[in-house]
Amino acid sequence: MMAPMNETRRALEQAVDALPGGLREHVLRVVDEATRLARIHGIDPERAANAALGHDLARGCPPAELLREAEALGIAAGSIEQAEPILLHGPIGARWMAARYGVEDAEALAAARYHTTARAGMSALERLIFVADKIELHKARADAALAQARELADESIERAMRVILDRQVARAVEQGWPLHADTVAARNELVLGER
Repeated sequence: MMAPMNETRRALEQAVDALPGGLREHVLRVVDEATRLARIHGIDPERAANAALGHDLARGCPPAELLREAEALGIAAGSIEQAEPILLHGPIGARWMAARYGVEDAEALAAARYHTTARAGMSALERLIFVADKIELHKARADAALAQARELADESIERAMRVILDRQVARAVEQGWPLHADTVAARNELVLGER
């Protein structure tokens, strides 16, 4: 049985309140950005807020704990996730949202799951959360590409997403990091859609 939306929202807010201060502040900025963008782009702001509240629930977990929790939850950790366990925090957080906080909204769960890597075939809500997470004011002030994406987001979530994905690819190349297959697929889908 689905928990009423206000009970789910309260439970997620309590979970966010328990996060470390900097992470909690980031999540609240993402909630603000997601609800603002939702109103502009015709997406239910309450659904966007719930997805944003849950997106980083596991972000504060150390790498070894993320790997243990992924195994316990049956989340496959491929070679990329083994090398970069932080990539597991979205999938773990999505599972927690469902199991611990009563979230049954499949798109909100997918938005939390893929907010770091993105993926091909994202719904409008998933894309919105991906973008909101990257362009919240604190992040956008510190990075020119994210500031550009922030400027684009009011007009086009897809254009903002393309700037963000291009930045992620460029940073991975510069730093010698592996690229997640979902990130590559999401970017390819946007590029091919522009042709």
